[in-house]
Amino acid sequence: MLWCPISMLILSVPWDFRSLWAVLSITAKFYTICLLAGAVYSTYSLASIVVWLRRNAGNKTVIKELDELRTKTLSLREFHTMLFLLFGLCASNEVFNVLRGIQNAAVSLSAARFDVFGPVVAFVFFVFAVLLFLHGFRWAVAHRLRAAF
Repeated sequence: MLWCPISMLILSVPWDFRSLWAVLSITAKFYTICLLAGAVYSTYSLASIVVWLRRNAGNKTVIKELDELRTKTLSLREFHTMLFLLFGLCASNEVFNVLRGIQNAAVSLSAARFDVFGPVVAFVFFVFAVLLFLHGFRWAVAHRLRAAF
């Protein structure tokens, strides 16, 4: 059995979100705003599909609408994949900025500490948490759509 002390978990660290936001690059800030807007859009779309499925649960004459909803969930899957790939670009940019900061700190009199990775780790954790939620929600809706066919 793996044992992990509670102090080693990422959620055990008290995060100051304002200072994290101030440290992120403009690219990461823009991506975070787009990710949240995309999450709201996806959640609204998937929730409307669930509501429609509940309303038309016993009706077997809505095959065309079911196919349109299935197509919508497939396009949301592609949208989430695009968000994930864009995240790869933004995360690599942030890591590059941190590594450049470490290199510049090595030249100066003050050495870089491990804390310089804090904002990048928080950014990555937040993005993966949002993408995990979107993936799980889309997966559940797609399962309900398959069951409705």
